Amino acid sequence: MAEVHVVGSIAQGEDFDEPSLLCKWSIVTDDGRADNKRWTLLEGFASGQTQVDVMPRGEPCVWSYPLDLHYSTTALQGWPKFHCEVWSQDSHGRNSLAGYGFCYIPSSPGTYELKVCTWRPKPQSWLEYVSAFFLGAYPQLKDSDLIWRQDDRYRLSTFASGVVVLRISVITLGFEKHGIQYSSTSS
Repeated sequence: MAEVHVVGSIAQGEDFDEPSLLCKWSIVTDDGRADNKRWTLLEGFASGQTQVDVMPRGEPCVWSYPLDLHYSTTALQGWPKFHCEVWSQDSHGRNSLAGYGFCYIPSSPGTYELKVCTWRPKPQSWLEYVSAFFLGAYPQLKDSDLIWRQDDRYRLSTFASGVVVLRISVITLGFEKHGIQYSSTSS
């Protein structure tokens, strides 16, 4: 049995057009399938939501939301992925989509700053364009699994929306017993 610890934070959001942002996140293992249970969450939470940060337009939003997860695994398949949805909140508490994103958690031990590029679907009709422009009501995915699955994502028409910054450390234990070695990249 091998183990992976992920410790760090969802640090901030950058380059979003909206001024008040929150991030809903989850860690997906086993490619989200219940029939493949190779990964077990031993400690921590595999999903959550940051607070809303209200900042001036053009400034990064600061979440500093802590991450502390501990997994055990029997295989490398289904390696953990960070999945996020960034939402903008108006003065009435209404949320509208600011962007979707995902990245793989690094498989080598170390400390990382990961920049997760986000995107959102392009409006496809004139009514969707008007709704997005005046109300901020951008189209949303019916199935959020498309964010990290690679099945039919190529069919989506999207545009970039901003970047979520993760600062994490990855600690592994027991992989050497299963023949997995990490090479050092020292020069």
